[in-house]
Amino acid sequence: MHIQPIFAIEKRSELHELMRAYPLATLFTVTGEDTNLLPLDLLEDDANGRLAGHVAKDHSLLRTTPDGSGVTVVFQSPNAYISPRWYINGQRSGRLAPSWNYVAVQVRGNMRLVRDGQWMMSHLAKLTASQEAGRENPWSIDDISPEFLQNASERLVGFEIDIVEMTGKRFLSQQRTEADRLNLIRHLALEESPSAKAVATLIKP
Repeated sequence: MHIQPIFAIEKRSELHELMRAYPLATLFTVTGEDTNLLPLDLLEDDANGRLAGHVAKDHSLLRTTPDGSGVTVVFQSPNAYISPRWYINGQRSGRLAPSWNYVAVQVRGNMRLVRDGQWMMSHLAKLTASQEAGRENPWSIDDISPEFLQNASERLVGFEIDIVEMTGKRFLSQQRTEADRLNLIRHLALEESPSAKAVATLIKP
């Protein structure tokens, strides 16, 4: 991922925070044979942490990615098109172009398969709890009949990705003036797209 210094995210805590905020990630295999959107749970028990996920036993990822293979994972925030007309400065010069605002984290690591029923139960419970947190009436896997849960977990295979490297990019018009950023926030908040409205909350004036 190409990152200019002004847009780089360097703090590990910040990278982890973004990975938790946008857990549906794109996983790329080194062979290029498989690309998947998968919800991943961050485990912060060592230097860089680990990612935990699961797929169905007949998933193509298990056929194309040998145990221990290197993978790349990308977490991405909502994104939005930025119109040049929203910039207050530079209108007279005409030296403006459209752009796109977003935040992304790229992770490189090695994937290990986990075929353990107890691990799977714990993983599903933690992944669900992280998404249900803060709800008035949170749902949990305890609400599932034990038989249904057991059958479902037996059809899944878990995996962990040992994180080797993390890089982050926050492309939110930091190079623009405060007046420009304030105007972007105002216009994005008026857009019909929920993604644009979400980006408006990410931009810092």
